[in-house]
Amino acid sequence: MGIAWATVSVAVPMKWFLPLTLLLVALMSATAFADHIYLVPNDGSGDNFAFVGQFNGHRLVLSGGLTASFFSTEGYLPGSTFGGDTALFLYSTVVWIDGIPTEFFFPPGTLFMTTFALPTDGRDFRVPVEISFSATGINFDTGQTVDLGGGASGHISFSFSNGLYYADKFVQAPEPSTLGFVGTGLIGILASVRKRLRMHSARSLWRIASRT
Repeated sequence: MGIAWATVSVAVPMKWFLPLTLLLVALMSATAFADHIYLVPNDGSGDNFAFVGQFNGHRLVLSGGLTASFFSTEGYLPGSTFGGDTALFLYSTVVWIDGIPTEFFFPPGTLFMTTFALPTDGRDFRVPVEISFSATGINFDTGQTVDLGGGASGHISFSFSNGLYYADKFVQAPEPSTLGFVGTGLIGILASVRKRLRMHSARSLWRIASRT
């Protein structure tokens, strides 16, 4: 009875479910290896920015916040201008320089977001934006400096309520290179899985035949 269940599960449900599951896993894995900017509306705590990427072959994590009024949970009037330049305040972090982990402290850096005007029709909307940042770190023990920066494309959604627009988080778009990696890798993964499923089905049928 156990053999019959295994044979049915391979032939019917997994035929459609498994490729979709692999696609989701591949997308999540590929995104994890790409540089990524995280930006959410500032609720007053100040910490609403993060960057995760690679630098000198090592993982680089930056975190901090923007000027509170630049990207806030507070509402914005229709027709007002959104985006532009603002100060970026980063916490100290460890950066690998010549194979040595070194702590750097950051004076205020700069973040830029695509400038646009909020509509006046009172409807929810989504707008494509470009975000970039730059900051210079200093190691106080040696006086060494390091320039860091990055950028990303994506979008921000706005909802309209009680006469004001409220911003949602920045959603970064996958890079074309990342999508290409996912597509190429997925073809190889699915081919391997199909081969294993055929072998598994053949073994199951052989076991059933040998018992008759």
